[in-house]
Amino acid sequence: MSVAPDLVAVTRAFAARSARFVVIGGMAVIAHNVVRTTEDCDLLIPDDAENDRAVLLALEDLGAVPRDSLPLSLERITGREQLRLEAPTAGIIDVMRGGLPPLDFETIDAGAEAIEFRGEPIRFAGLASLVALKRLAGRGQDLIDLELLELRHGPLPEG
Repeated sequence: MSVAPDLVAVTRAFAARSARFVVIGGMAVIAHNVVRTTEDCDLLIPDDAENDRAVLLALEDLGAVPRDSLPLSLERITGREQLRLEAPTAGIIDVMRGGLPPLDFETIDAGAEAIEFRGEPIRFAGLASLVALKRLAGRGQDLIDLELLELRHGPLPEG
């Protein structure tokens, strides 16, 4: 059974290993002042071999294991678009890579905002990037998130 996602524990582990990341997904929606729940922590990482090693160390520090039960290794992270893991005290973690601009890591990282979350400054996707990611995904929860973000912030950025 999964534990509740602990974004602070996850981001502390990543920061301790100097892994580059930006929080996206439901936690980013929450950081942009929308009340909702989420089952996981979604992190966007760059396509960078050195960073992949730092991500691996952070995930090992958390005791995270892939949800598919195959062993965690550098090869499981390198070049992979998405990896879903579960940590015994931090919950489900999705590690993802960006796509093409403007949804690539560098663009999203450049527009990221340091927002205090449970007393910790954490880098979240900026509103424009978050909206673009939600529009691209287009799943039911993403459409609800867009409606809630618009109620909270007014007309959403185009693009």
